[in-house]
Amino acid sequence: MDQARSKTPLLFFVAVLILSVIAAFLLVRECSSDTPAAGDPPSATSQKQAHANNGSDSITLTPGGKHVDDTSTGHSGSPEELIGRISQVTMRANDTGDIEPLLALLGQQALTPAQTKHLRELAATSRLKLDQTTPFSSVQGLAGRWSLNLVDRNRIYLDLSKTPDGKWQVNRITLPANKGSITRNPADPTDPANPGEEKKAAAAVHSFLTSIIKLDPAAARTHIDPTKVSYARLAGLCIIFEEGEYHLMKEKALRKMFLRDTSAGWIARVEAPDNGQAAMFAINTKRKDARSPWKITEINLDQLLVDYANRVSGGDIHYTPLVKNPKGGESLVIYFDLDSNDLTLRTQRQLSIVAHLLKTDTEKKLTISGHTDALGSDTYNLDLSKKRARQVMRFLASSGVAPSQMNIVSFGKSRPRVPNTSDDGSDAPDNRRVNRRAEILLDF
Repeated sequence: MDQARSKTPLLFFVAVLILSVIAAFLLVRECSSDTPAAGDPPSATSQKQAHANNGSDSITLTPGGKHVDDTSTGHSGSPEELIGRISQVTMRANDTGDIEPLLALLGQQALTPAQTKHLRELAATSRLKLDQTTPFSSVQGLAGRWSLNLVDRNRIYLDLSKTPDGKWQVNRITLPANKGSITRNPADPTDPANPGEEKKAAAAVHSFLTSIIKLDPAAARTHIDPTKVSYARLAGLCIIFEEGEYHLMKEKALRKMFLRDTSAGWIARVEAPDNGQAAMFAINTKRKDARSPWKITEINLDQLLVDYANRVSGGDIHYTPLVKNPKGGESLVIYFDLDSNDLTLRTQRQLSIVAHLLKTDTEKKLTISGHTDALGSDTYNLDLSKKRARQVMRFLASSGVAPSQMNIVSFGKSRPRVPNTSDDGSDAPDNRRVNRRAEILLDF
C-alpha cells in the first residue's frame, strides 16, 4: 500500500512532462505555418490575425493608422486660404513632378482613379504650371467654385463645400482635357528663399490697407497697378471700411497664400467693433522683377461684401457701393429715399471719399447716371433721375472736383438693377430700394 503511494508522484510528474512536450511541439508547428516563405502570399490565417489586430482590413489603413473613410479632409480657415494652399502645392508639384502632396491635400473623395492618373501625367510633363499673375480665382456666379489658372490658359475647377464641423474641403475637381504640353523652363521663378522678400511684399500690402483704413484712396492709389485695379474699387473699398467700421485684426491680420518671385497672394483679415468676428478678402500683388516695387493687381471683395451686407444693409447683397457696369469695369453707387433727390449724411460721406480721389487727378472724367424705381410715370421718373444725378454733381463740385470732369445722364426707370417686382408679380419694396440710385462711372 505504502509502495503504491510512493509511485503516484512519479507517475504524475511523467504525465505532466509528456503533456508539456506535446504542447511545445504543437506551438512550434502553428508558428511555422503562420510564417510564409519568402515570396509566398500571406496565408488566410495571417490575414485573419491582421484583421483581428486592426479591427479592419489593413489595406484600407492610412500610415497614421486611421481608416481611410475616417480620415478628415477638412481644412480650417477661409476658402481663399485653402485654395491658396492648393496653389502652392500645385506649383511645387509642377516643379518637382511629385504629385503625392497635392493628392493628399485634395482628398480622395474629390478624385476618380482616372483623374488621379491624369494629374500624375500633368505633373510628370510639367503641365501644372500656374499663371503667376493670377494663379487662382473665384468663379463669378457660382458659389464655392474656384479655378486654378494654368499658364496655357486651361483651368482646373475646384468645388468647395463645408464639412459638418465647419471646415472647408474640395468636394469635386474638373481637370482640363489631356492635350498639349508645357515644357519646363529651368529659369522659371521659384519661391523666394530670402525672408526679406516676403517682408517687402507684405509691407506693400500693409501700407495699402493702412491708407484704406484712413479713408485715403489717393494714398492707396500709389500702391496699385492702375491697369488692373480701378479707382472705383479703391473708393468702394474705402466706403465699405468707413460704413462697416472695419479695422485690421491685431493678430495675423495678413496671411500669405502664396509667394513667388514676381507674384504673391494674401488674405486680409479685418473685424468690426460690434461683433469681433473676422471678415476676409483676398489681395494679389505683382512686381516686374526683384528690383521693382510690389503693386496690388487684384482685390477680391466677395467674402467682405457678404459680411458688409449682413451687417450694414440687412443682408441685402445688392445694396452695395460697387456694381458691375454694362460698359465694363465697376461703378460706385449711392442710394436715395423714395421720391427724393436729397443726399443723406451717409451718401455725403461716400461722395467725400470719391471727391478726395478725383482731386488728385484732374485729367480724369466721370459720368453720373440717375435712376429710379418703377413707381410713377415715365416723365416723372426721368425728371427725378436727372435731379439725382445733378445733386451728386453739385456735391462733388462743392468738394473741389472741377465741373469739367463730370458729365450727367438720366435713365428714369429704364435700367433697373433688379426687377421692381417679385417673380410672382407681387410688390418688392427691397428691390425698388436698390433701383433708387445714382451710379458714378469713373471713366479712367
